[in-house]
Amino acid sequence: MMPSITSTSTSTSTVNTTTTRGCIKAERDSLLALKAQIIYPKVHPISSWGDHTDDCCQWTGVRCDNISGHVIRLNLQPKRPPQLYPHYDYDYHYEYFDYYCDARCNEWGLSGDISESLIGLQHLKYLDLSFNCFVNMISIPKLLSSLKNLVHVDLSFNCFTGVIPHEFGNLTGLRYLNLATYYKRNKVDDAEWLSGLSSLRYLSMDGANFYGVNNVMQSLNKLRHLKNVYLNGCNMNSIPKSLPHLNFTSLTFMDIEFNMFDNTSIPMTMCIPEWLFRIPNLRHLNMADCLLTGTIPSSVGNATSLQFLSLSGNSGIFGDMPRGFGDLCNLQQLDLSVTFVGKSLEDFRDVFSGCIRRNLNELSFVYSSLQGPLPDWLGEFRNLTILYLSFNSFNSSIPAFIGRMSRLQKLGLSHNAPNGPIPEFLGRLSGLQHLDLAGNELNGPIPEFLGRLSGLQYLDLAGNELNGPIPENLFQLSNLFVLDLGGNNFNYSSVITEAHLANLTSLKYLSLNQLVLNISIGWSPGFQSLQINLSHCLIGPKFPVWLANQVSLSNLDISNTRIKASIPDWFWNFTETMTALDLSNNEINGQLPQRFKFQDKEYSHVRIFLQSNRFEGSVPYFLPNVDVLDLSNNLISGIIPSDLGDFDGRTPDLYILSLSSNNLTGSIPNSFCNLAGLIVFELSNNHLEGAIPNCWNNLSYLEYFILANNSLTGEVPDSLISSSQYLEVLHLSNNQLHGEFPSFLEKCTSMTTLALDHNNLSGEIPSWVGKTMTSLMILTLKKNNFAGNLPLLSNLTSLHFLDISHNSFVGSIPQSYGNLMGMIKSTNGGAIFPFDISLQIIYQVVNLVGLQNLNLSYNNLSGEIPIDIGRMQSLESLDLSRNELIRSIPPSLSTLHFLGSLNLSYNNLSGEIPYASQLTTFNDPSVYAGNLNLCGAPLKKNCTREESPSNRQVDDQEDDDDNDNPTICVYNTVIQKRMEVCIF
Repeated sequence: MMPSITSTSTSTSTVNTTTTRGCIKAERDSLLALKAQIIYPKVHPISSWGDHTDDCCQWTGVRCDNISGHVIRLNLQPKRPPQLYPHYDYDYHYEYFDYYCDARCNEWGLSGDISESLIGLQHLKYLDLSFNCFVNMISIPKLLSSLKNLVHVDLSFNCFTGVIPHEFGNLTGLRYLNLATYYKRNKVDDAEWLSGLSSLRYLSMDGANFYGVNNVMQSLNKLRHLKNVYLNGCNMNSIPKSLPHLNFTSLTFMDIEFNMFDNTSIPMTMCIPEWLFRIPNLRHLNMADCLLTGTIPSSVGNATSLQFLSLSGNSGIFGDMPRGFGDLCNLQQLDLSVTFVGKSLEDFRDVFSGCIRRNLNELSFVYSSLQGPLPDWLGEFRNLTILYLSFNSFNSSIPAFIGRMSRLQKLGLSHNAPNGPIPEFLGRLSGLQHLDLAGNELNGPIPEFLGRLSGLQYLDLAGNELNGPIPENLFQLSNLFVLDLGGNNFNYSSVITEAHLANLTSLKYLSLNQLVLNISIGWSPGFQSLQINLSHCLIGPKFPVWLANQVSLSNLDISNTRIKASIPDWFWNFTETMTALDLSNNEINGQLPQRFKFQDKEYSHVRIFLQSNRFEGSVPYFLPNVDVLDLSNNLISGIIPSDLGDFDGRTPDLYILSLSSNNLTGSIPNSFCNLAGLIVFELSNNHLEGAIPNCWNNLSYLEYFILANNSLTGEVPDSLISSSQYLEVLHLSNNQLHGEFPSFLEKCTSMTTLALDHNNLSGEIPSWVGKTMTSLMILTLKKNNFAGNLPLLSNLTSLHFLDISHNSFVGSIPQSYGNLMGMIKSTNGGAIFPFDISLQIIYQVVNLVGLQNLNLSYNNLSGEIPIDIGRMQSLESLDLSRNELIRSIPPSLSTLHFLGSLNLSYNNLSGEIPYASQLTTFNDPSVYAGNLNLCGAPLKKNCTREESPSNRQVDDQEDDDDNDNPTICVYNTVIQKRMEVCIF
């Protein structure tokens, strides 16, 4: 039974008679009742209450007034609260915070219910319950609002849910209120109660859900003592254009980033409220990532107290920067990243000519696509310590004025276009701690002076064209926690040993490429990294067992490193901390585990790349937080577990799954249909049997569905219609599928590749193929049982590869085949686009002058080779074998100068071979075998006078005079009769 609580007014004499060793008994009982009601771990301070003394004033987290003895302070924060990271990516932290609120948080925090016994602590002034685990409570308890003497309340990150009680507005003496929460767990339905906190100085409600609440700023404006406001990521969707009376006379700090101010009542020309810049004492204003649009108001010049201003992430801000910016004499930090997109820094020359230069020490213009060179006037900001200009379009080399910025500590110029060597004047920046020059066009060797910048902590030179050996002194920078040299052209010019890496004791991120790592097996690194990327380094043939020392590793990439060894036994337990692993393109062998062990926290997304090795075993089970799994091109065998995609109701993250080119047998499990987020699904080149499951209705985002080269039977599943909006590649070649042309394809307007060849499909090709599937680039239906007329494909202007040979089509060849623009002119400078059509003689295709590969073999084509085939000057390969072609070989064929492969065998060709120019390179008689009436080189049969080309040309001319439209006789293998097809 919870003790009854009575409120008494205590005089000095009463205090003396109701205390137990300095503690007021009623308040002691209240605290013990609180402990009895709450679930606590042994590591929490509350666990020791009452164990060693009855004096509650001596208990951990409890503090009493020295005179009255009343409990005035209660701090029940866990001994080791979790670390919170800066809110630079709130979507990420939304997932992180939700994970914290699962059952595991009670390993260090309080859980259960907050007892009403707290009401007995009526003299309480300070209450801190932050970072506990009150998951089961519907909302923040109203009873706290009855503690009228509260001055400081911290209930942050407590896993409370529901609406914040309006009764908190009754705490008129409250000066500090922190209700920050894990993203959107708490909700505010009306902000009016905030106006009752008349003594409030500090307010934090980060993460609370304010959506639809339109009176937030109006309520806060009534609090004349308010100094600090944190409303980060609160889902606010409106901010008033104006306030009737500006009462923020004490406000110095306002952080309202990561909101969605899309209020359409604010004119597009000025969506940033001008009153914000009239707050007289405002020193810090953060409105990053708030969907702000329009221009910055001219009133910005009034905010002369501002020391920090961030409007970054608001790409809708445009126009000219107000001249008032130059009057912000006290401004120290300015972040305008992702604003004024596409302008030039030169446009801001006049704005930055005022007293703003006096104190500004941090300037960020990242992701703004700024154009032109870096202007010289930037060099006049001599007090700059941080300059971030990454991800723009600056087209000049690194300007010399950078070397005169003697106070510079952090420089970010990555992903622009500076070229040439790394300039020597950077070596003058002795205080440089952070240097990011990644993703540019820098070349030459890494200069030795970088190794003399002893304070350097962050060095990113990745993605350039640097070459030559790595300077030895670069590895003496013991303060480096980031070293990224990946994506350059070092061409294995340096050998890195454990001696080089021994001094990098602070290293957390290491990325190298095209270097030789000669590290002994027994080496134990002196650093503990979070990420290691050694892709395209020479590490093998042995496996780098020194990695076992890296117990906190989250990301490991040792792909393409020539490892030809077995995976160590310890490795699959070593992956438990990882979210990304890439071992691809080596020759690593060994058994895969039955179940992958990777970081299993809900906020983590795991990516596993093991393709192109020699791993054996069966397909491992994986957790639902795996979003990429590539095991292709290994030696994995056996059946795919039938429950591989079952996760007990938990939504899986997987969007790429590739098990192709293994030795898998059995059928495709229906459980794969549970992977609703799949984009790429590939099981090709295995030994799978049975029907393709017809349960893909939940896969709305599928783009690649590849099951080619198996032994699958049945029909193409019509449930793929759910993915029709996004489906780009359907590759089912070389199976045993039957049925008609899939009807759901009519909805697949984004499809670029359709490969159904080498199956048993039948029926006619629907007319809508050439009308709705207009994105097709590759269409292959070869070796099926399709019949009827050839499909009209004139709308498929992107088509590059067409193969519908070895079917049973009938009828005339559509003239529109000669207008397939994707084949008429090749745009990729040399790709081969085979064009292989059953029943089509090449009178139509000679217009395809960009065609490089023409294969019409193994059909029943009759008629003759067009005289003007020489127009197809891009031809590299021509195969007309195994048909019924007649008459002579056109002399224009010898003018195809790029022709490297030719096969005219087994036809009814006659006359002398035009053995000249390019045709003299084909001296193998098999090119012409099976044509009994051909003669001349390279055949041994000599030509008689009657077989001379001149006589043949006279006959051709007479035929042309008689009939301008040649007749092509086609043999139909289905109806077993000859028929004449006339092409006009």
